[in-house]
Amino acid sequence: MKIISPFVLLMILFALPFLSVKLSTGVQAQSEQKTPAAPTPPPVKEKDDEVIRVNTEIVTLAATVTDKNGRYRSDLKRSDFTVYENGVEQKLEYFNTGDRIPMTLGIIFDTSGSMDDKIEGVQDAVEHFVNSVAPGDEIFLVRFSDDAELVQNFTDDKPRILRIVENLSPRGGTALYDAILLGLQKVADGKHRKRALLLLTDGNDTASSVKFEEITALARKSEVIVYGLGLGHGEKGNTHILLNSQVKDTVDMRTLRALADATGGNAYFLENAHEGGRDLVDEAAEEVAKELKLQYTLGYYPTDQKKDGAFRQIVVELKDKSLRVRTKRGYYAPNKL
Repeated sequence: MKIISPFVLLMILFALPFLSVKLSTGVQAQSEQKTPAAPTPPPVKEKDDEVIRVNTEIVTLAATVTDKNGRYRSDLKRSDFTVYENGVEQKLEYFNTGDRIPMTLGIIFDTSGSMDDKIEGVQDAVEHFVNSVAPGDEIFLVRFSDDAELVQNFTDDKPRILRIVENLSPRGGTALYDAILLGLQKVADGKHRKRALLLLTDGNDTASSVKFEEITALARKSEVIVYGLGLGHGEKGNTHILLNSQVKDTVDMRTLRALADATGGNAYFLENAHEGGRDLVDEAAEEVAKELKLQYTLGYYPTDQKKDGAFRQIVVELKDKSLRVRTKRGYYAPNKL
């Protein structure tokens, strides 16, 4: 066994404090390397076309733009639009085109007795419409005759919708207003912000429990675009048997136009729909599907933040005055809770 000299022992004792500091520093540095501080997350970049703030009530509206020949224009920019609420210009915070926005769609199908000679053509038109819907869009189906019934809840299963449409058969009266009410209530439960109803009918209301004024008022309050296809009967009209009496059935275009006007949709009167080798019902259904994809969606946070339940009038103007824009007439402000 070697004996350490006093000189070496003295040197070791002298170096111990420095070794301790070095080891401590090394351990600390190693610890810091193992558990680095969480970096500050970078600020979220908000793309103009994709992000909406949700801390305030945003007002959204669909705007359809056409030229003087009725052709759709889908190449406009945010700066081409000016929106006014009760005469006050609003700052557009959201801007998008329809082909990039998922939709909730409701189809309201007249199965009253007067549809007997038209139902196959309308079934075909609905098939064209459904097949034009983008993947991921949800659809529900309401049929009406003496009453209104939800026959298919929200689904993106197109074959399922079409099977149900094919099995619809005409009978009874026309609960038109009840069907519209059911459609407006159901579409409000949809998961997508953009919502539309397609209504196909050939008659006037004969069996509803609600009134015209009730459904038009609800439509103005609903975040929905309504399209109506009114199916004519030819120049002589159509008469069918209802409750042992003859009732002349004419298309209720007043209702279809009122709903379309209030919500920014459109109404089509289709008389002699299959003359001359054309199918006007198919064409109208495809036109609605096309329009929904080419619409602009505009959004703004209203400068008037009062929660008074009052109706606010909306006017949209375009920089290019040769173009035409169609949108809803306004909305009702929320009430205080």
